[in-house]
Amino acid sequence: MTICVTGGTGFLGSRVVAELLARGHQVRCAIRSVARGAELAGRLAEEQCGRLQLRCGALDRRGFCDELLRDCDGVVHIAAPLTGSVPALFANGVVPTRVLVEAAADRRIRRFVLISSLAVYATQTLRSGGVLDERCPIDRQPHLRDAYTYSKVAQEQVCWEAHNERGLPLVVVRPGVLYGPGRPLLTPRVGLTVGGVLIQMGGRQQVPYCFVGSCAHAVAIAVDAPSIDNMAFNIVDDNLPCGDEVLRLHQAHIASIRRIKVPHWAIGRFARACEWCSTHSSGMFPPVLTPYKAAALWKRVRFSNELAKTRLAWRPTVAFDEGVLRTVAAGCGIGK
Repeated sequence: MTICVTGGTGFLGSRVVAELLARGHQVRCAIRSVARGAELAGRLAEEQCGRLQLRCGALDRRGFCDELLRDCDGVVHIAAPLTGSVPALFANGVVPTRVLVEAAADRRIRRFVLISSLAVYATQTLRSGGVLDERCPIDRQPHLRDAYTYSKVAQEQVCWEAHNERGLPLVVVRPGVLYGPGRPLLTPRVGLTVGGVLIQMGGRQQVPYCFVGSCAHAVAIAVDAPSIDNMAFNIVDDNLPCGDEVLRLHQAHIASIRRIKVPHWAIGRFARACEWCSTHSSGMFPPVLTPYKAAALWKRVRFSNELAKTRLAWRPTVAFDEGVLRTVAAGCGIGK
């Protein structure tokens, strides 16, 4: 099969490209930088490079998308900005997705795999101790969370509309927090980093981490697995750690970090205090934390990957402890 990959030079995308090539596919990679494309090709074996095509262009250009998808069997859409304002994230993520799915529907692509995020779920609807799986509803008020979540929900909506209205054969992959060589171990799921100080939120709640190589393996399987159209899959590690465990490993293997710990029972009060300060300062203090955001990030829920194991016959390729060691070896530290 010939598979088009967007975002193929990125943290996850470069590993997906390697996985697809290892499975014998032809890969056509949309790139924005010739230099990044050359770096990607330079990491591959000579035989694999012979099955890799690079196409430089902008995904918000319909002409480029039409040419990009010519003679392709499938699409893996990874390209999406991680940071920025709501207008920037929509302009650079949601709009190109709409152009791409329209081109894919016109070309009658056999499978369109969208890489979304576990963040799209309405965690607030779950009781404490509940299981977050693919039956959990999507957040209906993502604008109350953050710009990234808002854009990922909108990106999914664009793709599901194309599936429902135009018959696009859609599969959605929702990874947890990706980590590995090139990414930090500490993330906002553990706590907020302010000026080199970690404000740790709780500590006993599970954190939905996923080693990047394991996620890439799941994405490659989703390209041609039978009978999975119209399905979404959560991709997280087995035996997920709690926040305290992640911090312990960071302190032991990477570096000591100053921290202020907010007990789980106090997270809601802390969030309400932040919201009050923002409201009563006439916006001088941004609403960096609200009760809505706090419930989405740090509620004590359990994360399931059973559907991916059952329908994709997927298993994490790296255990969490081994993933940590590989991350440590790469010298990755604190996330923003």
